[in-house]
Amino acid sequence: MSPSNKKGLASNTAALLSLQLANYILPLLVTPYLTRTLGISIYGVVAFGLAISQIACIITDYGFNLSATYQIAKESDNKEQIRKICGAVFTCKVILLIPVLFLLSAFIHFSTNYNEYHDYFWLLLLPIIGQTFQPTWLFQGIEKMAYMTIFTVTSRICVLGLTIIFVAGPQDYSFVAITTGLANIFAALIGIAFMLKLGYSPSWSSWSFTRKIFDESTEFFWSRAALASYTAGTTFFLGIFSTPVQVAYYAAAEQLYKGAQSFITPLTQALYPYMARNKDVSLFAKILKYTVLLSILGCVAGVLIGKQVLALIFGHSFIDAYPTLILFMLLFLITTPSVLLGYPFLGALGDTKTANRSVIYAGLVQITLLLICYLLELKLAVQVLATTLIAEAFVLTFRGYKAVQIGKQLSNPGESDSPALAK
Repeated sequence: MSPSNKKGLASNTAALLSLQLANYILPLLVTPYLTRTLGISIYGVVAFGLAISQIACIITDYGFNLSATYQIAKESDNKEQIRKICGAVFTCKVILLIPVLFLLSAFIHFSTNYNEYHDYFWLLLLPIIGQTFQPTWLFQGIEKMAYMTIFTVTSRICVLGLTIIFVAGPQDYSFVAITTGLANIFAALIGIAFMLKLGYSPSWSSWSFTRKIFDESTEFFWSRAALASYTAGTTFFLGIFSTPVQVAYYAAAEQLYKGAQSFITPLTQALYPYMARNKDVSLFAKILKYTVLLSILGCVAGVLIGKQVLALIFGHSFIDAYPTLILFMLLFLITTPSVLLGYPFLGALGDTKTANRSVIYAGLVQITLLLICYLLELKLAVQVLATTLIAEAFVLTFRGYKAVQIGKQLSNPGESDSPALAK
């Protein structure tokens, strides 16, 4: 690996780390304010709505954050082709908003448990639209993560400020959707402005090219959709079949889990386009080893001081979320190597099928387990989270087995003609 490539990887990782810390720290400042201002039940309703918006954004993203990033990284020297990819992606996103609007309308119409909160759920369209048009995939693909960091951090700061200004009591819960929506839209506008400034204004190619970009992202979408079944989908399950209090317990513990993940995610995001070009397996192995060791230390810390942290950040009413937090810490130990073995390793070496299918199969496992929870009336946050733990363990096992195979092939290149290594 050349010094310039190392420097670029380090710079992009630093920018993404700053981004992830902002994505965690700033919401972590908002969440304690909301838990205390709204109360545990109303906060559970708000968290449920935000989970719905996350699911909607998975549909409008349609896997482009992975597929378009990869396509743009391969066309890094062809600005005109990148502009065509941008045009195709934005066109697809506009079209994908249509089924999202239909599904949200159907939920609001048929859900009887949240009749008094309909205005809040309609206002979720604002953050959904804002998130949909943020061109994060472009800046990851051209490895200009600093631009992505700027507009994302700006939006997080806006959310914090606007929430403190407009949310003064339980009656102001709808303003959470408004403030989050305005901040997301502002971030999208800044991101598009940077995109135009760098000369990547979207250009129209043809419907056939747009369809090609859409089709190439389909497998990524199904893997993201399956992933949603044991991330935001778990919150959705609790929101439908359990109580807002259980949703609140789950959401609070998940915030701390996401905080731990915020130290890992930037590394995986920076590694993906880098490994797609350089395929530096020896560097990847070192990163994997040290990252897993750090995750073990973080997990131990979370178990030891979890109760105190929950009470300090969210309030004493959230101490009962501690068993859920313990499972999240165990989940963190599993997802850390699993995520690194996914797209940064298997995907970058050409085996995107394993990276995607592992998640799709795990999604089916999760759906089956959630069905069992429904039939047995297991509706506590800790019980539902246990299904996610099993699903993620499946993903790690599936990816780990394939990664070992590829490792053996790399050690004995003459023994295999694996297409994953031919790229």
